[in-house]
Amino acid sequence: MFWIELAIVLAIIFLGVRKGGTFLAFAGGIGMFIMIFVLHVAPSDPPITVILIMIAVICAASTMQACGGLDFLVMIAEKILRKNPKMITVLAPIVSYIFTFMCGTGHIVYSLLPVINEISIDTGVRPERPISASIVSSQQAITACPISAATVAILAFMAESTYKSVNIFTLLMVCVPATLIGTVAAALAVIKKGKELADDPEFQRRVAVGQIEDFSKKHSEKKEVTKEAKRSVAIFLIAMVGIVLLGAVKALVPILPDGSKLPLTTVIEIFMLVAAAIMVLVTKLDSNKVLDQPVFRTGMFAVVLAFGLCWLVNTFIGDQASFITDNMSALTNKYPWIYIIAVFIVGAITTSQSSTTMIMVPIGIALGLPVNIIVAGWIACSSNYFVPASGQCVAALAFDSAGTTKIGKFVINHSYMIPGLVCTVVSVVVAILLGAVIF
Repeated sequence: MFWIELAIVLAIIFLGVRKGGTFLAFAGGIGMFIMIFVLHVAPSDPPITVILIMIAVICAASTMQACGGLDFLVMIAEKILRKNPKMITVLAPIVSYIFTFMCGTGHIVYSLLPVINEISIDTGVRPERPISASIVSSQQAITACPISAATVAILAFMAESTYKSVNIFTLLMVCVPATLIGTVAAALAVIKKGKELADDPEFQRRVAVGQIEDFSKKHSEKKEVTKEAKRSVAIFLIAMVGIVLLGAVKALVPILPDGSKLPLTTVIEIFMLVAAAIMVLVTKLDSNKVLDQPVFRTGMFAVVLAFGLCWLVNTFIGDQASFITDNMSALTNKYPWIYIIAVFIVGAITTSQSSTTMIMVPIGIALGLPVNIIVAGWIACSSNYFVPASGQCVAALAFDSAGTTKIGKFVINHSYMIPGLVCTVVSVVVAILLGAVIF
């Protein structure tokens, strides 16, 4: 029955990925129907805690975007990059990482790509170098951001397991340095990649036919920043700091009537909803505008995935927990790299850190793997660059007006492969070493 149920789960994931979009979540319903009505498996509960936290975080981030907060952050990034144009290949990935860390979504890189492209061409740097490393770093930062859907998911799973050494503070102590070191390594790996811009034949062709825009006069106009935008960013960051502080200092966490501590998952939900409410009140925002924000749409997609697909995976694991523990834990504990590679592959297939987290972290917990292996393996879920079909990878091709960022005829020989693999390997290795000490 294990192999039959596993085949059903894999088939559903394959079908969902092939159709794309929200169908990946809807397909989970098909799998649940087969499991329950055909195989008579007892259904597990949907990941309610994960879903609730994700909704709260999405509300706060979307409200900040509606207030102009994300636009304000992009302006700050542009100033940083323009002051140090020669260091664009190293600085752009770091800035992209920081912005994802602050906002909880890698989609903010769309706003940075035009700036990175312009500065690169103005400076004579091959745009492929900073753009490819920035795409990778903006995705890797998802596994270091305290409010990303993927981080919320792993914290919720760990809170319900026996791995009590994992909380938001210890997780960040491992993941932030690991992924930052991986980001810098990725940037250094491409600092001399490809021909220099002046010698690139595609760039020369575009210059000859007048396709390369002169960006030098484009930045003379000063952009206005509203007080509402600044206030929304400040409120959002204060809420994030408050969450991390309560995760680090247990004495600050309220004690419930039964003597237990308020779960950090509940703290995240409360703080994010309060942050969204304060933003609306302070900036006098029409809260209906929140529903129209890109962050809200992409975030709710992750929520739908958590309901449909992860309900199916939880049901499979719940039914086959004893088989997984008895027959596979010995193998994966002896060869933990098998689990890490499995996470990497699932991440490449689903192109979503949150869905990969919800699929693979419960499996790692069921296998009883060492906690540093589960966390390091989780970091490998940012592998959506391997097959460059994600929105960020595709968008970067269009934003590189010099034509240096490419996908080769063999598909996997693309601009993101070298920085991506370097970032993943370095981040995972550092996480394993740090995790062995901190957890």
